[in-house]
Amino acid sequence: MIEIQRLSTLALIRVFAGKNLDHALTDARGQAAGQLTDHERASLQDVGYGVLRHRTELERVLQELYVKGAPQPPLDTLLMVAAYQLLHTRSAHHAIVSHAVETAALLAGVGCKGFVNGVLRNLLRQRETLLTQAHSTDAGRFSHPEWWIEKLKEQYPTLWEEILTQAQTRAPMTLRVNRRHSSRDQYQARLKQLGLESSPVGEVGLVLAEPLSVEALPGFDAGDVSVQDASAQWAAPLLGLHPRQRVLDACAAPGGKTSHILEQTTDLEVVALDRDAGRLKKVEASLQRLKLTAAHTQAVDAGRLEDWWDQKLFDRVLLDAPCSGSGVVRRHPDIKWLRRPEDIPQLAQEQERLLEALWHVVRRGGRLLYVTCSLFKEENQDQVQGFLQRHTDARLNPIEDTHFKEGLLTPDALHDGFFYAVLQKT
Repeated sequence: MIEIQRLSTLALIRVFAGKNLDHALTDARGQAAGQLTDHERASLQDVGYGVLRHRTELERVLQELYVKGAPQPPLDTLLMVAAYQLLHTRSAHHAIVSHAVETAALLAGVGCKGFVNGVLRNLLRQRETLLTQAHSTDAGRFSHPEWWIEKLKEQYPTLWEEILTQAQTRAPMTLRVNRRHSSRDQYQARLKQLGLESSPVGEVGLVLAEPLSVEALPGFDAGDVSVQDASAQWAAPLLGLHPRQRVLDACAAPGGKTSHILEQTTDLEVVALDRDAGRLKKVEASLQRLKLTAAHTQAVDAGRLEDWWDQKLFDRVLLDAPCSGSGVVRRHPDIKWLRRPEDIPQLAQEQERLLEALWHVVRRGGRLLYVTCSLFKEENQDQVQGFLQRHTDARLNPIEDTHFKEGLLTPDALHDGFFYAVLQKT
């Protein structure tokens, strides 16, 4: 546990300085004293994600215990790690405390051992009182930035508490069965033979009762199945695909929606673009694993038509736009701490730029599907309404499904928060 506490502290210090959590965890694993076991890697990830999920609660609990003021990094971060383990895991309390004391000595010297021991033992003695105090405000109860909470309250006065509650949960592991290889029922039976329970969601999705490594999924390397959230699996069906259509995936990385498009319908000419060449390689690797082929992939800004467009119009365009990610914070809890209020109008401006450019490549009678994994209306409903006001040749097609409310899939036990708008060119 000492090594997990040390590495998670190092990773979280980087996140608090502005680094992406997954990248920070990768860096931390590279600093391990030896080869981490699968259990240790899972523990490191759990702590990193867990501290960010409950950050405000942990900060407020610990603040009450700092008689002489908060310690400096790395001690403050280590104490958050240990507090998370004490409050939200089943690890033995005595082991967490004693190992945190030794980890503190490694990170900051032996002189801090008594301080760390005292803080954590007082936390255990005063646990219920401290948690009650921490949860007395919305920020402490939901561990989100106050500006974020206020925005959700304003935009979703009847849903904001449920949205924030879901954001504090662990996301389910959801699969997308490759319908070119087998049916969902057939794949579910394969899982059951291995003692793996699952339940259907959407058209081709299965939610696992317990998450597991992709290597343990039958047929994963053969392309029989992919991991994709249930909300993201709506993109391909909403495009309304037919054979021999020309389809553009404008912001394709990491490739889940691109591959789903090609699984959905045969004989498509699919062009996949992404401005990040490194992430575009993930699209290509995913297609290769699934034994699918895109007509063309290119690392380019889709909004700069002069850099890539051959003047041939598209029947379908998928714009999975860069966004705040406010709908997927349970999968990426660092997002809520890395985002700033001023990011939202900047993102909305970029979304508008892409919408305006890509509307030019849609043929008459064609369809552009606008998608975000955001909950904020500036990026969603407001963005689409502004577009419709500017374009008399655009019609918003209704989405006939009870899961959607004004194009929004609000987070629940099975779904992340996503927004969809089907724009028809008249």
